[in-house]
Amino acid sequence: MFLVRRLEKYDCRIHFDRRRRVRCKPRRVVRELTGETRTSQELFMSPSFSGLPSGHQTMLLAHRAMVTDLPRIAAAASRLAETPNAERAVALSGYIDRVHALITHHHEGEDEFLWPRLSGLGADEGAIALLTAEHQELEKFLFDWSRAARELAADGSVAAELARVTMDVHARIAAHAEDEETELAGRLAPVLDNAVWKGFETHMRKTAPLWTLRFMPAWLLSVAAPGELGGVPALPIARLFRGWLARTQHAALGG
Repeated sequence: MFLVRRLEKYDCRIHFDRRRRVRCKPRRVVRELTGETRTSQELFMSPSFSGLPSGHQTMLLAHRAMVTDLPRIAAAASRLAETPNAERAVALSGYIDRVHALITHHHEGEDEFLWPRLSGLGADEGAIALLTAEHQELEKFLFDWSRAARELAADGSVAAELARVTMDVHARIAAHAEDEETELAGRLAPVLDNAVWKGFETHMRKTAPLWTLRFMPAWLLSVAAPGELGGVPALPIARLFRGWLARTQHAALGG
């Protein structure tokens, strides 16, 4: 399967130290199609970022936020396994519930709107089939991750398992994001235009749960560089709630 084949390419080498704490060592990612070697930062943010449609910019920032947050979540769960803290366990469980919902909504938006729209415009069916299959394969792992997070709120003994599952999800999300960006810039590019991206942005906004208005923009802003703010939706709201998000993350993830 695509996820197994790409294990050696993840930008984060996953292991546990002697005390069974999750450790993530960055390494470089090799692009199969071009032979280039890129870091995860370079992978999700190309030099031409500001020239992309805003919907594409937002997708890149969403991928970065996912890949950035998952190791932090795993490390927090690992610390809970060593030093139980009921209050932090509840906060972490709630935080994962939000991130899981954002990832699920992201994939649903692609499956329900973006891929069908591109298919109708004559997009490469092989690329669409690949990305659809990857979503289906990810569903089980995301479900297991969500289940472990819910259990954590009532049973701190699952913290070590949650840390392991989270890093598994991280590796798979990173591999999928790489595939998705490769296809959007490659086989799907001929039918992608501003109208498609505008339609996708509208669909995502209309279908997003109300609570995401406070969380999602600030979440993307937290990983955006100064020159990447065009990809942050509702930027004034993002700035308004970034302090709230930082406090929420501190309660769930620690320092």
